[in-house]
Amino acid sequence: MPARKSFPGIICSAALLAIGNATFAQQFSGQTVTIIVNFSAGGPTDIEARIIARHLPKYVQGAASMIVRNVGGGGGNIGVNQLGEASGKDRLNLGFFTWNPLNQVIRDPTLRVRYNDFKLIAGLRQTSIIYIRRDTPPGIKRPSDVAKAGLFKAGGMGPAGYITVRQRLALDLLGAKYELIPGYKGTREMDMAMLQGDIQLTSNSLPGYYTSTKPNMVDKGIVMPLLQFDRTDGSVGRDPDLPDVPTFLEVYKEAFGADAMPSGEKWQALQLLTRILDTMARSVFMPPTAPAAAVEEMRSAFEKLAKDSEFIAEYEKVVKFKPRFVGGAQGERVIAELGTMDPSMVQFFTKYIETGK
Repeated sequence: MPARKSFPGIICSAALLAIGNATFAQQFSGQTVTIIVNFSAGGPTDIEARIIARHLPKYVQGAASMIVRNVGGGGGNIGVNQLGEASGKDRLNLGFFTWNPLNQVIRDPTLRVRYNDFKLIAGLRQTSIIYIRRDTPPGIKRPSDVAKAGLFKAGGMGPAGYITVRQRLALDLLGAKYELIPGYKGTREMDMAMLQGDIQLTSNSLPGYYTSTKPNMVDKGIVMPLLQFDRTDGSVGRDPDLPDVPTFLEVYKEAFGADAMPSGEKWQALQLLTRILDTMARSVFMPPTAPAAAVEEMRSAFEKLAKDSEFIAEYEKVVKFKPRFVGGAQGERVIAELGTMDPSMVQFFTKYIETGK
């Protein structure tokens, strides 16, 4: 005979479920959730964060409001540290970062927390692009011309910044002759320097490229898109959001021959950085001390946001391509790779950043 549940037992189970759901829903009840952006206002990271802040609250139960706070400086590390050391009510805050895993790899003392210790909520997949002034001597008519150009100035942020390091690796492999000009606070500042002719080459993310670089310099014939980085899964082909710009390997083969292939530590390092960074160019974290229930609710909110037609439409209107979210499991694999990196590669990055060679 089938077992029968007593009516009081059903009531008790329902009550426990209701309590659990109420606890889950109360995590953000009446709270102002701050989204910390680790770069300055007006840049591509900030632009994306503010679009998210306008649409995410509808999926965060009971949140009073959601605001964006820019905490730039230190190559992005100041904002990362602030979220990592959050306590009290700040444990419910979010970080929307353009993250730099190299800071953790080389044990940069200005990074006081580890990315592995954060609670990963989501990521955004994007590629990056390098571009060069067309008037770089003796003149750039096609991307492969960079390999035979005269000495030029390449702008970057901090020496350990991933934009700086990946750009250097690509230029070194192409045999380009350049002087690195580091120290810029962000991509907006580098674009301004490019416009003024202070530097001849730099890099940007796709949002920064489409919202600033392309209309202000590419469309006016001042700069030429040089290359995008190859797909993170190792397959051949251009990013669908950047169909008219050649990949690094395309430019390399155009410069050195159809059968040519890069090799060595610098090539391995470039592939590794591309796999990590382009899989999750933007990262969304909660503090290490965030309550587990709050983390699950926020992950659920981002899963719903990724399907929100109004959010997708505004993002595409501003950023010029659709958002491509990375779920928790895939994102966690990316972060886990930082902790399992081959010691020889860690040694390579440390020396490459410290010595510039």
